[in-house]
Amino acid sequence: MHTPAAIATLAAGFLGEPWAAERGPWGVNGSLRAPETDTFTLHVDDHGQLCLESVFDGSGTIDRFPEQPTTMDEAVTTARKVAEAIRLHLADINGMEYATLNQDLNLEARFSEANYSDPENPRHPNITIAGGNCSFYVGESDVLCVSIHQDGVTNIGTRVWENITPMQITIEGEVVFASTGAWVVQFQHPEDGGDDCVWEFTIPAEKASTEAAARTVATTQLLAELNSHGNTDAWNGTRIRSVRFTQTPPVA
Repeated sequence: MHTPAAIATLAAGFLGEPWAAERGPWGVNGSLRAPETDTFTLHVDDHGQLCLESVFDGSGTIDRFPEQPTTMDEAVTTARKVAEAIRLHLADINGMEYATLNQDLNLEARFSEANYSDPENPRHPNITIAGGNCSFYVGESDVLCVSIHQDGVTNIGTRVWENITPMQITIEGEVVFASTGAWVVQFQHPEDGGDDCVWEFTIPAEKASTEAAARTVATTQLLAELNSHGNTDAWNGTRIRSVRFTQTPPVA
């Protein structure tokens, strides 16, 4: 259950050391604090919104989150927003320049040069960021290789799990892999070259991480739709008109 206390615990992880979360009775509220900072509380108000409040500086409610998380991914997204709201609030009251969580993670990136002094344990040039490690190097047969691993821990305490930290890989600006967002696949009727007879499917990246996979999933869905309507023959020769990737799937 994604209670305010559970969200507070996740947010503390994103804020990193020395932030800590405390759980209220039954998890109906949670508090976040770090040494020499204000204390922040999370609770649900009478309108069903998650409220973030500061305790000591008199600001009261500093942000609200109206959407109740029903999945772990949604809970993590809310926790990230809570963490950034706290960071922004503290930056404002202290007159500091505010950097978003993703900017801080980027600034904390660690670069390692290649080292082949030990033939049995070669180290390729790599970068570690947000717990993930990416090596970019020329391998055997002079092949340019990219190798990504997501099994580390960042030095600000953000644990990376595969189903929490999204990943997107692009080549020459084209998305070739994604774990979040969606592929929009359009099919064109064989006898109509215009826009009047186009069948469109939005395939979440969670179901198809590559364009090829999205094409397969969309084709399967199209055949299922045609079979349910009993007009499969009318769409014989249908082709995929276009495939595009979107970070924010269209709302039906």
